[in-house]
Amino acid sequence: MSPDCIRAGAPRRASPRWLAVLAAAVFALAPQLASAFACGAAPSTYFDGTGGRFDNFDDTSGFPVFNKDHCYGNAIYSTNGKDSYTSGGFGRKMTNSGFGYQCFELAERYFLFKFNKRIHGIGAADLCDNDLPQGTRRLFPGKDIPVPGDLFVFPRGTCGSSPEWGHIAVITKVWNPGSMQIAQQNMRSEKYSIANVKTSCACAFIHADDNLLYNDAWTDTPADAWEPGRDGGADGPEHNNGGNLISDPGDTCQCKSNDPLSIWPLCCKKK
Repeated sequence: MSPDCIRAGAPRRASPRWLAVLAAAVFALAPQLASAFACGAAPSTYFDGTGGRFDNFDDTSGFPVFNKDHCYGNAIYSTNGKDSYTSGGFGRKMTNSGFGYQCFELAERYFLFKFNKRIHGIGAADLCDNDLPQGTRRLFPGKDIPVPGDLFVFPRGTCGSSPEWGHIAVITKVWNPGSMQIAQQNMRSEKYSIANVKTSCACAFIHADDNLLYNDAWTDTPADAWEPGRDGGADGPEHNNGGNLISDPGDTCQCKSNDPLSIWPLCCKKK
């Protein structure tokens, strides 16, 4: 176990009988404990649920969008590709190797579970021009028109994005060739979980060939759409510990969830 990663509340040796009782109690309390360790705040926004509308943001069967007080820095697990909030129990998949609810995590999780495509980059802006997995392609503003479910990639230092990492979001609606609506993580205010943005903020859109969604008839660009020089401001993207990870980091405590006596995140695995 790494020296900077100490399991909290490690129990003393117990008899087999008491150990069995303890295990049963812990397992029964797992959902409540997991919820408490997730800062006690469920996501307020979802998209691409089973209710038939991609942009029904109240449909909890959809992919959750995490912002504000959802424990930045903790790993995210999923059993079904969408449930990344309740984080205890067995068989959960860690989607971002410990960097928590960064903007990249949402895009990475969505493409991984929806299209079985794992996008990579040290920073979100790397997707402006780095290699893409087979079965995906890059679209360009002013030339191509994306559809809901594509990714909106911000270059570094544009429309509120990090000068070091850039920013990335999932497109939920295309208003017209010059503007669209996005779902995004790592915002200082949950009011920007969903935002309108002009295509001039993008370096590229990432499209999965398996994405068969289509756009509705064009409508006017919303008056609050972000554009260069006008963005979320003080409520915009967080710029802390940005980027995603290509593999497990060597210096970050990681969790495993295959031990019934260990409740996330009070568990660490060896480097």
